[in-house]
Amino acid sequence: MNRTQMPGSQASFQRFFLEAVRNGNTDELQKILEARDEKINVNSYDTEGQTALHQSCMDGNLKLVKLLVKFGADTKLANRDGWNALHIAAFGGHQDIILYLIRAAGARTPR
Repeated sequence: MNRTQMPGSQASFQRFFLEAVRNGNTDELQKILEARDEKINVNSYDTEGQTALHQSCMDGNLKLVKLLVKFGADTKLANRDGWNALHIAAFGGHQDIILYLIRAAGARTPR
């Protein structure tokens, strides 16, 4: 999808955003996030009670995790089971994501 094909409404942007996350399409997700003009809530919950970051951690997709965090995904949000991104990555055994999330949290903590 190029910029001329970008959807116009907030609901359309959100749908394309979630589709790119589910498909693990980093390039598409980056294009969508760069063109979003505040039309996408990266921290919204899907019908299963997961955010895009939760889904990316479950899938073990470090590239998507990094991109979502770069664009404001909240690493501390819990899903409907009370698990945050770090819990999900740890449960899935995704060590690269665990280390990234710990480093990202440390970088945001005031000293």
